[in-house]
Amino acid sequence: MLTASIPQALREAIQLEAADFKGSDLAAAAQALSTAYRAGLPARLDSAVARAAYIVTRLPATSGALSAALRELPFAPESWLDLGSGPGTAAWLAQCPITLVEQNSGWQDFIDARWIEADLRRLPASLEPHDLVTICYALNELSERDRQRLIAEAWMLAKRALLILEPGTKPGFEIVKTARTQLLAAGAHIQGPCPHPNDCPISGEDWCHFAVRVERTREHRIAKGGSLNYEDEKFSYVLVLKEPATPAAARVVRHPDTHPHLIELALCTQSTGLQQARIKKRDKLNWKQARKADWGDPWENLPNG
Repeated sequence: MLTASIPQALREAIQLEAADFKGSDLAAAAQALSTAYRAGLPARLDSAVARAAYIVTRLPATSGALSAALRELPFAPESWLDLGSGPGTAAWLAQCPITLVEQNSGWQDFIDARWIEADLRRLPASLEPHDLVTICYALNELSERDRQRLIAEAWMLAKRALLILEPGTKPGFEIVKTARTQLLAAGAHIQGPCPHPNDCPISGEDWCHFAVRVERTREHRIAKGGSLNYEDEKFSYVLVLKEPATPAAARVVRHPDTHPHLIELALCTQSTGLQQARIKKRDKLNWKQARKADWGDPWENLPNG
């Protein structure tokens, strides 16, 4: 599983944010956030303590998921537009000028960046195109009609790439899957995680998602009453490009099932869609690759010779 550490500057910002509130107040606010998420409802982030609880308990996880998905980006963007920015999560990862679009003005004191206060249902006409456009953990708060409109506008604003990222739940995956279909119809080229532009082969009660292991801060453990120093954030995503893409030949879509002389990999492939690969120890080249393979990794079948 991928791992993500918290940048030191972000760690210090989280500590400063948490220091303004009692631990019991942060814990109560964190519990309210969790209750809303489990019910599939938007979290109420209209108070300073609620925003602080989000920064402490959720920002590192969403940052880790965003960082993991951006590994697929085949270029270094020169400009970045983040739609539905929350506390400015993307700005902590940006290596280029970034514009943050967010309706909740209470976030703007958390990081120094270019902020535009706007509702995602009504983007300002003055927004200029950027190399990279991202929509992270935001589409689930919109109606289907508003999602379609925002995705279309985001695609127009993307000079080179658009990334859509949602929680790794069945509803989150369905949002990403629907966005994938819309973007392909608009002429987008899929870079990841899908190795092909065909209909998604995952249906029914199954869903495509990945995970990143994220470090928990001391403040997080206090607010959530947890003892582990990490948590696993699950996410679904699609990254599309304006120019032809170079996706992986296949993608590992589940944890590898490892035995002494056999490794089984659940793959999504360019040619056959979902496939179960059985790698035996005598297949030396593929065995070596399979031993290192992890959930979410690209996979290339190597000739055994």
